[in-house]
Amino acid sequence: MPGFRHLFTSSAGVTHAMRRNDDGTISIASSQDTTALIDRAKAMATHNDGWSPSRELRRVATIPAVLRLKWLNEEGWDCFDPACAERLKARLNDPDYLYLRTAPGRL
Repeated sequence: MPGFRHLFTSSAGVTHAMRRNDDGTISIASSQDTTALIDRAKAMATHNDGWSPSRELRRVATIPAVLRLKWLNEEGWDCFDPACAERLKARLNDPDYLYLRTAPGRL
């Protein structure tokens, strides 16, 4: 991130950096290499139906930390907040976000 100074990298692999702008404001940028996460989600999506052996739990998606930050900062909702469950469900059923799915079917 040109012009940005590294602040820290989280345990999830998200790199946070900042810069002071000419107008006195500060910009914060976050980035994450999601290649391995998305590749793993694709592999899991074709592995099985996502259900646990007891059929009590179902794996449905992998959401990169940087995407959670994007939705929170740009759209104002937290995908891990139970109050936002319907919005997350709609997002994960959207074909544009198929790459996040780790099992077939609709939610």
